[in-house]
Formats: sequence, structure tokens, C-alpha cells
Amino acid sequence: MTGSLRARLLLILGVSVVAAWLATAFFSYLDTRRLIDDVVDANLRQSAEVLLGLVRRLPDMPATGLVAETDASQPISYRIHARPTPQGQLATPPAGWRAGYRDAGEGDSRQRLYGAADDAGAFVEVAIRQDVRDSFAARVAVHILHPLWFAVPLLAGLIWAAVRWGLRPLDRLAKGVARRSAADLQPLSRETTPAEILPLVAALNALFARIAAGRERDRRFAADAAHELRTPLAAIKTHAQVAQQAPDLAQCRRAVEDVVAGADRAARLVEQLLALARLDHEASAESMAPLDLAVAARQAVAPLAAPAAARDIDLGLDAPEAGDVRIHGNADLIVVLIRNLVENALRHAPRGGHVDVELAPGAADVVLRVCDDGPGIAPELRARAFDRFFRIGGGAGPGSGLGLSIAAAIVERHGGRLELKDKPRGPGLCVEVALPRQAKA
Repeated sequence: MTGSLRARLLLILGVSVVAAWLATAFFSYLDTRRLIDDVVDANLRQSAEVLLGLVRRLPDMPATGLVAETDASQPISYRIHARPTPQGQLATPPAGWRAGYRDAGEGDSRQRLYGAADDAGAFVEVAIRQDVRDSFAARVAVHILHPLWFAVPLLAGLIWAAVRWGLRPLDRLAKGVARRSAADLQPLSRETTPAEILPLVAALNALFARIAAGRERDRRFAADAAHELRTPLAAIKTHAQVAQQAPDLAQCRRAVEDVVAGADRAARLVEQLLALARLDHEASAESMAPLDLAVAARQAVAPLAAPAAARDIDLGLDAPEAGDVRIHGNADLIVVLIRNLVENALRHAPRGGHVDVELAPGAADVVLRVCDDGPGIAPELRARAFDRFFRIGGGAGPGSGLGLSIAAAIVERHGGRLELKDKPRGPGLCVEVALPRQAKA
């Protein structure tokens, strides 16, 4: 689970604000510490110069040795030495004295010192305990952090309110979708939708449109299927009643044969309806894999040889033995495609006619042609030939009107194209399918 979006935003914003504040406080402390060090050093130097001025004003300069010293354990301490020398000679500094700034001591006794001297032989050293100087910086840092204890809760409340207000359109969208009934597929309004969730609204509207189209397709499919099944079922019932009332065995036999033919037609129609329903509702559940179109063509054509021979139709297959007609597709669907095209051709070919199936490799495609010498389809009707349940001549023929619809759907699923053309020589129709050729390794 990804968790709550509101909680993630609150956590990210809260951590970012606190981190930014702490970083600001840390660098402010470093700057303040540097400033305090400069101020303390300046004060040490100034104090040393003041002490030197006071020593010069003494009425009697001691001959040598320590003039004054304070307790080094005090926060601020000093030490004064005087070593006068004859004119023209330099005074010797006392032990441990050094001009300028230096640090001395260890642990709690660490000190920051500044030493100064004059030409009269006076040596001054002023010191401040390091812990006193550190405490200045610590107190400043504490004062910098004081507002944090008040600002963080206030900022947390403001961030929470801002995130809640900012996500309110998303809450409204969720509530609006939740209140919808299963039949309400109207698109969501985009007018009051923030730009950040427009892609979500667009995706939902597209989903609603697909669901609505699917429902309409199912509704039409159910209505058409009920209408188409009614005819063969009624014919089966009629022939069965004729068989019941037949006065002789020969008439009864003919009626039963009609019942069997009607049952075959109904079974074929149901088979086509199931194939069409599977194509409509499966995005691509079957796996696509490399396959040899020649093998699929032989599997589709072989079972149709006997029905073709029964009508004295010459059914031929011209396919290379191997290699050049490989495609990437679903073997079961490709077999259904070829079988439907060949069955349509056999259905419209005259007795004693020809149905030719040809496979030809192209530069980028493999071309499948199924040609018959039947009446063909007029150019103005070829676009409608792919409509479901459309049959040339108004539906009097034996077919279901689904063969070309299923074939077109399978070709589209495989990224190919399907065209209806006149037969090159003589009357008839050629159905030409071009499927993308499998790329060579």
C-alpha cells in the first residue's frame, strides 16, 4: 500500500520546514559564534591597551616584577609586569608572556589570552575563560531556537489546513464518483477541476466512454443474436413439426434432414457469436508468439476439403513449405481468420467452381489471398460487408453474416489490413489480408 496522500504531504512539508529551520538556526549559531569571538577578541585587546595606559600613569614604576594579577579562575582576569631597562635597551618579557592572541590551558581551565607591551617595559596580559565565551554563543543559539517551539506547532496547523484545503477537489471528485449509480456513465466535469487532476478526470472519462461503448455493443449484440437465432430455431421447430405429421417415411426423412441442417446452421451461428464475443471482450488474453502462417493455413483448410469436394469445388492452397511467411500472432485466432474466409468463399462459389488460398511473402508483410469465382460483392456494398449480421441480398443466404466481421476484428488485433477486391481474371471476389511479417533475428 502507498498510504495516505494527505499524510505523505504533511510529513514531507513538516520535515522540510523543521529541517530548514534547524539548518537556519545552525548556521545562525555559527555566524553568531564567529561574531562573538571577534567581539571578545576586540574587547581583550582594548582592555589590554587600557591597562597599559593606566600603568604609564603610575607615579612610580616598580623596578621589576609583578605589578598586579587577578585570580585566573575568574571569568575575566589580567596580569601586569613591569621590567624597566636602561635607555636604548629592550625589556625582557616575563615567563609565559606572549604578544597577541593565544589559547592556553586544558579542560575547564582553557582561556583565551591577549598580550600587549610598551616601550617603558610594561607587559600586560588579559584573559577570558573559554567556557564563558562559549556560554555567550550557546545563549544566543537558545534565543534563536526559542521561536521554534511556538512556530512549529503553528506551522503544522497551517500546513495541515493548507493540505486539506488543497486536496478538497480530489475529495469532491471521489465523493461524486462514489454517488454515481452503475448506469451513470456521463463524463465528469472538467470546468472546476484543478489542472493537477485533469489527467485523472480525462482517464476516468475515457474509461466511462469505453464502458458505455461496451454496454451499447453488448446491447446490440444481444439484440442481433436473439434476432439471428430466432430464424434457425423457428426453422428447426417447423421441420420437426413436419416430421411429426409426415404421412410417409420419405417425407419424414426429408423433414428430419432439414432439422439436422437447421441445427448445423444454429450451431455454426452460435460458434461465430462466441468467437465474436471473445474478440469483443478480450484485450489480448491469448499470448502472441511467432508462428508460421503456412502451418496455420493448412490447419484451417484441411477440415474444409471434404465439404468442398461434396459440392465439387476445387479448393487449393498455395503456400511455401517453410520460412518466408512467419508472423507474430495468436495461432488460434489466425486459424479462425483463415477458416472464416475460406468458408465464406465456399459458401458463395458455384458448384464445380474454384476457391484458391495463396500465401505470398512481401517486404514488410505476409499477404494472404482467398479468391472464389462466385458473384462477388458490388463495390458500393463492400464497406457494409464488414457489418455484423449483414448478408448480401438481405439475409436470404445460408451464412450468419459474421464471418467477415470476425475476420476484420482478428486482422485489426494483429495490426494488419483487410481489403475486398475483384478477382483478377473472371468473375468472383478476392479477400486480401496483409499481416506484419516477423522481424528476422
